[in-house]
Amino acid sequence: MNRQHLLALFWLRWRIRVNQFKKGGVVNAVLLAVVAVAALGLVAGLFAGSVLVGYFALPEASPLVVLFVWDGVVVLFVFVWTIGLLVELQRSESLSLDKLMHLPVTLTGAFLINYVGSLFSFTLLVFAPILVGLALGMTFGRGPALLLLLPLLAALLLMVTALTYQFQSWLASLMLNKRRRRTVIVLFTLGFILLAQAPNLINILRPWDAGQQADLAERQSQDQEQRELDLALKEGKITFAQHQKRQAELRREQGVRSQEADRQTWQQVERTARLVNTVVPPGWMALGASDLAEGRVLPALLGTLGLTLIGAGSLWRAYRTTLRMYKGQSGGRRKQPAAVAAPAKAGTRSAGLLDEEVRGVPEQAAAIALSGFVSLLRAPEAKMLLLTPVIMAVVFGSLLLTRAPNLSEGQRPLLAFGAMAMMLFTMAQLVGNQFGFDRNGFRVFVLCPAPRRYILLGKNLAFAPLVLGLGAAIVVVAQVLYPMSVGHLLSVVPQFVSMYLLFCALANWLSLFAPMRIAAGSLKPSNLKLVHFLLHLAFVFVLPLVLVPTLLPLGAEFLLEELGWVKGVPVCLILSVLECAAVVALYRLVLTWQGDVLQAREKKILELVTTKEE
Repeated sequence: MNRQHLLALFWLRWRIRVNQFKKGGVVNAVLLAVVAVAALGLVAGLFAGSVLVGYFALPEASPLVVLFVWDGVVVLFVFVWTIGLLVELQRSESLSLDKLMHLPVTLTGAFLINYVGSLFSFTLLVFAPILVGLALGMTFGRGPALLLLLPLLAALLLMVTALTYQFQSWLASLMLNKRRRRTVIVLFTLGFILLAQAPNLINILRPWDAGQQADLAERQSQDQEQRELDLALKEGKITFAQHQKRQAELRREQGVRSQEADRQTWQQVERTARLVNTVVPPGWMALGASDLAEGRVLPALLGTLGLTLIGAGSLWRAYRTTLRMYKGQSGGRRKQPAAVAAPAKAGTRSAGLLDEEVRGVPEQAAAIALSGFVSLLRAPEAKMLLLTPVIMAVVFGSLLLTRAPNLSEGQRPLLAFGAMAMMLFTMAQLVGNQFGFDRNGFRVFVLCPAPRRYILLGKNLAFAPLVLGLGAAIVVVAQVLYPMSVGHLLSVVPQFVSMYLLFCALANWLSLFAPMRIAAGSLKPSNLKLVHFLLHLAFVFVLPLVLVPTLLPLGAEFLLEELGWVKGVPVCLILSVLECAAVVALYRLVLTWQGDVLQAREKKILELVTTKEE
């Protein structure tokens, strides 16, 4: 590798990062400096805390406890790391190969810079001090033999990062075929979410109920023996001394059986845990730490060798993929010439969704709404976000089916409110950054002669069928499981409309003042500023306060019924309709104001959503 080329690439990567900070402005630079100082403090605190835990808590712990502690830390690290992988989905190169193809630089240097750049993540910033500190703490507490944990830990990090980089390289080459792109993104997202819900699904199935039933039968048998003994004493068949002696014997027998059952249970748990750690490579870290605690060195050495080989092999495969992309040999099959389409017959016109009309809505707003709805159905990033509420509905629905709580008639409408609130929270990233997903398409809104309030109205109407439709589907399921009264069921309609309009009014402000360009095919902002991130974070905390007033009709009905002032009157329905009318009027007023703000900020928004990360 040419040393000058490597140093030049490092310098180029550093200048790119510096330019990104400068472009964000003074406020963004100050906030980033504060975050950097806080991050350094976090790293120091996590490192010191993990060293103390390893030194004071684990020196006298059994090997099984050491195994479980390391398993917990490693599983949490891999889980959080996978979430970061899910956010990116497709590898984002620090230095694009397209820009390096005509420069006198080595491909190895570019590959090395990109791989090293992928290591700088928040996940490693948090977990690396914990893992290293825990290993050093155990070394100080148990002896120098535990120093073998450090190369084992380095091999684990190499394997995880190398496998991730290889997967991203493979995914990047695979997604060059645009016909596969959306399918890959949606399937990968669905698979990860279902995998993350595996503990919840296992808890629903409850495979350990068989053991609990055996314990219940054992307790019932013990209670029966105790009742028979008490009955014999009462009838005079045995003396009080004999009763006390037999009762003491029963307690000793129960204690022995309980200890034996606990011992067998822990032995089975230990065998299962060691088997899983032996089969799954990330578990080799915990297995090596547990064996080192017992004085066995060989498993740690074999684990280090195995993890290193896996990481090295993954890096080699990733390099080969990068080499093929560099030579233009990847991207799927060669494109075949497209068939010439038959000319359309004269006088005919396709009747697509964009040809429909929305009654009661201005023509410009209707056109924007229909085009936005079609775009949502096609965009892969929108599909990923729309998939989230569906999966949450399935998970929570299965939980309600297996563990149905007892809800009073007055509490059942809260399920409908919760369902709609869940839908709105999952859509916050999409509706709260409406223009960021348009990217270069935002120029159409800047150049169109439509009033700016119609643009926002059309954007809000584009999401309405999806949000209200999913919310209504969950309400139907909730109505089957927990039937509401007719008045409460009918009041759900105006309540949902009020909640959605309040949500849109708040999300419009977020879209106007914190737009973030979203990279095509992913959910990763390409020009993230800390100020915008804080505004989006504040939106999550403010949204519940905005939605709570929609519960006032239900609360008023409950209060009036408790006071005995009304009985059998659908107060909730009447007040929900009146509240919906007031919210519609407020929404129209706020929308006009927001249209003026959009008119004033459209050039700034255009610059933010069309500028790619440098």
